[in-house]
Amino acid sequence: MDVSCWGELMGYTVLLAVGGSGGHLLPAQQLAMLLGGEARVVFAGSGLSKSPFFEREEFAFEDVEAAPLWPPVRFLKKGGRGFLQSVRLLKKLKPDVVVGFGSYHAFPVLAAAALLRKNIILYEANSVLGKVNRLFAPLAHVMALQIPLQKPVRARQQYVSYFPWLEQGGLWEKERALAFYGFDLSAPVCLVFGGSQGAAFLNGTAPSVLKGCQVIHCVGKLEALEGVRLAYEKLGIKAFVQVFESEMARAYAAADFALCRSGAATTTELIRYRVPAVMVPFPYAAENHQQFNARFFCEEVKGGFWLEEKKAFCLREAVETCLLQLEGLKQALQKFDQIERKRVDLAQVVRSVGSCKDII
Repeated sequence: MDVSCWGELMGYTVLLAVGGSGGHLLPAQQLAMLLGGEARVVFAGSGLSKSPFFEREEFAFEDVEAAPLWPPVRFLKKGGRGFLQSVRLLKKLKPDVVVGFGSYHAFPVLAAAALLRKNIILYEANSVLGKVNRLFAPLAHVMALQIPLQKPVRARQQYVSYFPWLEQGGLWEKERALAFYGFDLSAPVCLVFGGSQGAAFLNGTAPSVLKGCQVIHCVGKLEALEGVRLAYEKLGIKAFVQVFESEMARAYAAADFALCRSGAATTTELIRYRVPAVMVPFPYAAENHQQFNARFFCEEVKGGFWLEEKKAFCLREAVETCLLQLEGLKQALQKFDQIERKRVDLAQVVRSVGSCKDII
């Protein structure tokens, strides 16, 4: 839905500065749905019209040019054009609040919002601030956090409810979820996934360490599907192998534990659904932030175990330890989640800023 089709509505106006991966776009879209009906919500950022993660038919949006912060010549050229586009857009929409979800895709919009002195909220899902959020943090009205930051930041901080904020597809009972995948209660179920970037390692490693389990495995890329399926077949492991899972609530309901990376969305979903995990942080993540996420989940939440990818020879041992301690890990996750349920929703934070009401 293009911005030109966006009609005059009642309420305050929210501009979501976003783009890039699903980790940035999925929370933004859930926030838009939570605010629907009470606020005018528009998306702006680079690549929205072509992103497979963005539901362009559902939301008003405008593409804005952007480029990574390095190399500087390309950044200044494309980012400069995007900045001018963003200034024009903000003058047209007059948003009450601009919410940034990180990544260079949102940089020109946030720069324009800072210049025009708009109220800025920054959402950070990881334990390490991304470059763009770090740059704009001193100018933010609120820094909305999921996980405690490794380094202090000069900004008003507010911990918000763990993502996902909407139960997409509804709640699933374990028996019904197991039946969907063709499983039963005869053996523990492991959910394996690593995203598009981090899946390759788990695709090659998981079948050999999950003997005695039933497995839901998301391979990330179509070309990996058949090879992983055959690997499980040769080992006699009952497995439901697919490229990706469109209804993660169902997969989490069926799973007794997960073998996964430790991206921000993965970490918070495991807490929300109270699923123990063996985590292998993606070693090439910016500033090694996935390792910090894994340490938070395993050492603070006490929800599982983590090991570096270079120590994959210990993976089977980690899986066995996780299986032996499943009940204790689930109890720790339940206890932690009950405490953290006192957090406010990101939508409440936006309402408080956008409608000038003291909610946070």
